[in-house]
Amino acid sequence: MGGERESYPLDVLFVGGGPASLAGAIHLSRLIRKHNERIKAGSGGAEISAEIGVIEKAREFGQHGLSGAVLNPRALADLIPDFKEKGCPLGAQVRHDSFHLLTRTGQIRVPDLLVPPENDNKGFHTISLQRFTKWLAEIAEAEGVFLFPGTTGVRILYEGDHVAGVRTGDKGLAKDGSPKGNYEPGLDLMAKVTVFGEGPRGTLSEDLIERFHLRADRNPQVYSLGTKEVIRVKKTAGRGAVLHTLGYPLQSFQFGGGFLYELDEQHYSAGFVASLSWRDPRFDCHAALQQWKKHPLIQSFIRGGEVLSYGAKTIPEGGYFSIPKLSAPGALLVGDSAGFVDVKLLKGIHYAMTTGMLASETILEGLAASDLSPERLARYEEKVKASYVRADLWRDRNFRIAFEKGLYSGLMATGLHRFTGGGTKKRTTLRPDFLSFVPVSALGAPPADPPGFDPSTVVDKLTDVFRSGTIHREDQPSHISIINPSICTDQCIPKYGVAPCTNFCPAKVYELVGEGKGRQIQINYSNCVHCKTCVILDPFDVDPKDALQNINWRAPAEGGPKYLNL
Repeated sequence: MGGERESYPLDVLFVGGGPASLAGAIHLSRLIRKHNERIKAGSGGAEISAEIGVIEKAREFGQHGLSGAVLNPRALADLIPDFKEKGCPLGAQVRHDSFHLLTRTGQIRVPDLLVPPENDNKGFHTISLQRFTKWLAEIAEAEGVFLFPGTTGVRILYEGDHVAGVRTGDKGLAKDGSPKGNYEPGLDLMAKVTVFGEGPRGTLSEDLIERFHLRADRNPQVYSLGTKEVIRVKKTAGRGAVLHTLGYPLQSFQFGGGFLYELDEQHYSAGFVASLSWRDPRFDCHAALQQWKKHPLIQSFIRGGEVLSYGAKTIPEGGYFSIPKLSAPGALLVGDSAGFVDVKLLKGIHYAMTTGMLASETILEGLAASDLSPERLARYEEKVKASYVRADLWRDRNFRIAFEKGLYSGLMATGLHRFTGGGTKKRTTLRPDFLSFVPVSALGAPPADPPGFDPSTVVDKLTDVFRSGTIHREDQPSHISIINPSICTDQCIPKYGVAPCTNFCPAKVYELVGEGKGRQIQINYSNCVHCKTCVILDPFDVDPKDALQNINWRAPAEGGPKYLNL
């Protein structure tokens, strides 16, 4: 099989087809064109000829993209000033923005005076990240960028200790990895610079971080899990409503909450986000979303509605002190893969786009100087430090850390941060999410459902997986493996009282089957929506040297969700 593999030369390769990579590719293409126009006008120097490529594992750009999302248009306006005229698929304009603290049957609206002004979304637009990303891809293609949909990077290629590109996955493999009749070997995409923008905990991004120790002297990245549905109703509130909640159905030691965004006259985005340090091995974020939708406040918007689509993804929320070093020889990190999310603002799309653009400006300077050395690429980090991205993350540097001791202590601490310039300037250590679980015996009963909800708005997990459009061939190699299966039954379940993976997975990938000595965890990999919760949260670390716990998740060469309007 190796002899059949072709090598394809590029100058710049963006790995991952989200807003960070697409904005970077569009910006770089335009920068090169403007540079060459200046040269032709007699400014001196040499023209640049560069081939730019973007690979995306989804069958179509945008189909693996999921976010809330309320878009801060700052980066979009920098990249495409006439974005409205160019048909950017914007949703409703936000005119009503509110925060609520929920109890089981009641709610308290947080006074606007107590909400930080930077959290005000009025004037912004709700969007579907899937539609937005598809639109960006169309613009990139018009700019001459080579797009490779349905193409997964599975291995970083090196020349010595220098990143030289990416190998893409073979297609048409049987379950045992042998080639079938429709076998299609992957490509070796060679590049002078490879930009990794795979989203949260990108497979190759983490390989890069581990190889070059890019998190040395930084906090580990911590994450939340977001589950989201699009719900169709007869008519939305019609006032550009954006609603966020804290409290129910989370327990006091958990950090997270729900959101309800008006997309248009008939659709709401409804989602629930919980930090993975949730302690309770019974906790199920998909179940929490269903429970949250039963609350009277949420029912007042969605009663009588129909769930159309579903998805789940992790969100990096470690903030400023969890950002790794951003460059390595021949490579740069952008967007969620580097952790550019401000969890207080519940936003990261504009940071992803800006960091992609700053990476491209660094690359353009290197191409113009015929110098893409590690020292030259390291200037990208300086550009980020001089940008508003760094300023925002520094302002909210202690937000996530403040909630380590629970919701109410976190709210008090963040209130103080508003008057102390963000709190301490020293790095406060975060512990990895997988160290947070405690035995069920140490916990109380989870919150009960509120009464009087419309059962038609409540969906079971497998039905939602179907609505995610997720497809993997039943006979393809599994992209998920348990390193030591005996740990699951001999250590994990006895310690915690349940099998945590059967609860924390939002797609029912992990299932406890059998009895007695035949009991085991079955992997239903065809259900996987690629959120990567499992590889982050599995609580047993088999080998401290392999940067994994007991579950290994690698991006598959084929398959995944097909998100629509998410």
